[in-house]
Amino acid sequence: MKPTTRGSAALALALAFVGPSGAAAQASQGTTFGGSVLEQAYGSYSGSGGFSSGDFGYGSSTTLELDLDTKGPRARASASLEAAVLDGASAQSTWLLIEEGQVPADELFVPAARPDSGSDLLMAARVRTLYVKLDADRASLTAGRQVINYERGALWSPTDIFTTLDLTGLSPIRLGSDALRLAFPFGETGALDLVAAPGAKPARGLYSARLSGFALGVDGALFAARDGASRIGYMGADFKADLEVGFYGDLSYALPDSGAAESAAGSAAGSTGRLRAAVGADWSTGDFIFAAEYYYNGVGSAADPLFPGAYNVYGDLTWRASELFSVSASIIEDCSDRSGTGLLQASISAAQNATLSLYCKATWAEGYASPAGQAGATIAVSF
Repeated sequence: MKPTTRGSAALALALAFVGPSGAAAQASQGTTFGGSVLEQAYGSYSGSGGFSSGDFGYGSSTTLELDLDTKGPRARASASLEAAVLDGASAQSTWLLIEEGQVPADELFVPAARPDSGSDLLMAARVRTLYVKLDADRASLTAGRQVINYERGALWSPTDIFTTLDLTGLSPIRLGSDALRLAFPFGETGALDLVAAPGAKPARGLYSARLSGFALGVDGALFAARDGASRIGYMGADFKADLEVGFYGDLSYALPDSGAAESAAGSAAGSTGRLRAAVGADWSTGDFIFAAEYYYNGVGSAADPLFPGAYNVYGDLTWRASELFSVSASIIEDCSDRSGTGLLQASISAAQNATLSLYCKATWAEGYASPAGQAGATIAVSF
């Protein structure tokens, strides 16, 4: 697999952080280095109701994540790298995403095509975050790949236009964006947040301004943005209030320029705009934790391979039987075409910094005779 030029430069910079200069900073400025290793193995079924040998498969993956963070009095440098070796069904599903053009934009190694040998072995790597942050008394500047944390909901946040949500694993992962972020805090919780992701052509970049604060028990924000590539303007607002039950909401309105072509946001030329909204709640009682969320995706978006429909729901129930053992069940449903996923997972802390999980996962869609599914185990060790 051939590394991209931008990926090679990012990796070189990250490795420079880990080198001798990083070790010196550890003593004088405070550096933390850690990570995790995740091993996953599962059996899968993807037939149409039959039980032939071709309906069953086996997949495995080993993922290494490394995190490095160096802090000084007014500066911070942070890097998070991830590499994985995938085999069997796990590699095959990833190859399918590559061939369909759904590989995340931050992949370091993107093969041009599947090997002629039909190999089921694949190595993938990416830079999840890589940024430098400078702090002054009344402002801070962050430059590089970072997670722009505008999200309110567990899954969907219409005003969170910078972050891509990766749902291919057992838990959601928010991927970073290459951007400049300038924040002006005021009061104890308020801030004016300006973000720019100009790319190679600034006129086709993505820009936003967000004003947030806390009043009358509600944490809220107003939002405006401009997508130069799609020629769309955005307006929105979000809130979160913690009462006996935690409530949150997120709303955005996308208005395309006159004559703009159909965009990734799903708005067509000459339309009056597109509304997206999410609302949810989370609460707990005893050893049980509940979460529910509803997402209205306007007229739907064909550019969204996971949830293209207009109406989507999410629910989760977790039972924390003890500090060491928990069981959770969750469902994500696209109500428009009756497709979705369901997950049942049991986790136990087998040792210090080590967690063993057993899970069953099902995926269904309208028009298929039977759902696809997998059952397996994961072992995660952090250090």
